[in-house]
Amino acid sequence: MSLELITALYFIILFVVLFMGLPVAFGLGGTAVLFAMIFEPRALLAIPSAFYYTPWNSVLVTVPLFLFMGSLIRYSGIADMAYDAVYKLIGHVYGGLAMGTVVVCTVFAAVTGITPPATITMGQIAYPSMMKYNYDRKIAIGAIASGGALGALIPPSVPFIFYGLLAKVSIGDLFLAGIVPGLLLASLYIIYIGVRCRLQPDLGPALPRDQHFSRREKAQSVINIWPFAVLIFIVLGVIWGGVATPSEAAAFGATGAFIINLVYGRLTWDVFRDSIATTLKLTGMGFWILIGANIYLNIFNTLGSQDLLTELVLSMPGGANGIMVMMMLIILILGMVMDDWAIIMLCTPLFIPIVDELGVDKLWFGALFIVNIQIAYLTPPFGFVLFWLKGVLPKNVSFGDVYSSVGPFVALQLVGLTLIFLFPQIAIGLPNFFK
Repeated sequence: MSLELITALYFIILFVVLFMGLPVAFGLGGTAVLFAMIFEPRALLAIPSAFYYTPWNSVLVTVPLFLFMGSLIRYSGIADMAYDAVYKLIGHVYGGLAMGTVVVCTVFAAVTGITPPATITMGQIAYPSMMKYNYDRKIAIGAIASGGALGALIPPSVPFIFYGLLAKVSIGDLFLAGIVPGLLLASLYIIYIGVRCRLQPDLGPALPRDQHFSRREKAQSVINIWPFAVLIFIVLGVIWGGVATPSEAAAFGATGAFIINLVYGRLTWDVFRDSIATTLKLTGMGFWILIGANIYLNIFNTLGSQDLLTELVLSMPGGANGIMVMMMLIILILGMVMDDWAIIMLCTPLFIPIVDELGVDKLWFGALFIVNIQIAYLTPPFGFVLFWLKGVLPKNVSFGDVYSSVGPFVALQLVGLTLIFLFPQIAIGLPNFFK
């Protein structure tokens, strides 16, 4: 059997078993073992090393620590306080609650590093509030979904950690590269909501005049959440300033979140238990996928398929830009059917040799990669943010409602991706400045 046919079957069988519902880690590892047994039995000797060496990479220490920090924030009810502050500050503006939802999701992204916490929490808090004040359902759902997806991009982004590990890029530089693109997307969402609700006030009515708040009430609501804002700046600041490694900063952040919750009297046994359980579940899932991906890619390389893929892609017409566009399309399509961590662990080792051959900045490519995954999060039929959101919205909200609400925000994400592609300094300008 030719190498071309073996490589094609290698990918086809993986996608078939994943589509059938097999867990990603088992799909990756199982496909690799099957092909190794048939075509290259000696490659099976590389499998034990994937189990032994993968979990001990020092960079991975940051994953459970940042997840624990984010879980403490989520389960402690701090999001309620943040949303209350936004409600008082800009609720009197047309579309203010929806714009505020994006703001809170952006802040939430900066303390969780993943997308589910902000999506789920704001679906439970912001959606009922916006419905209470007669907001259009599509504007409300779209604001929550798009804002929640920012967790994949804004540091401390866990997807960036996995990408940096596999691409051998500085985690601190990747965190810097995610800031401006993340704020750019958040700004596009806010501008869109503000302009549209101004033109169509019935989509996002302003709060009644009798519910306007004094300056003292507004100031107090902001003061209530200042320790967490300080925690975010300190954690990211010590990384960018070279004072601490990402692992050390993650430990500091987790400890800080624990102490702040304790001081505020929000550290109950239930909060602690749920935070630990969520951290263990997500960390275990990520590590198993990483092990499966390493096995899959080791066999892929042993078969000679990586060299074939690199040669095939580099020979395509369109030059470097055409190849980059093709890779972005592949990531977008995969994002409709696969989890973000699985995509990163599968595609990064496949694409990085191609990126190196093209001489493309891996920081820039990483920013494009993660922004693309955000788009996939909101893209039917299997956008994961849409499923998480549907799970916490009232039963009278159908999947059709959820799907139809995200269209304008997906278009804005594509605009953001295009801008980053055309102007790489949006992503790499901040890391270069600090260097």
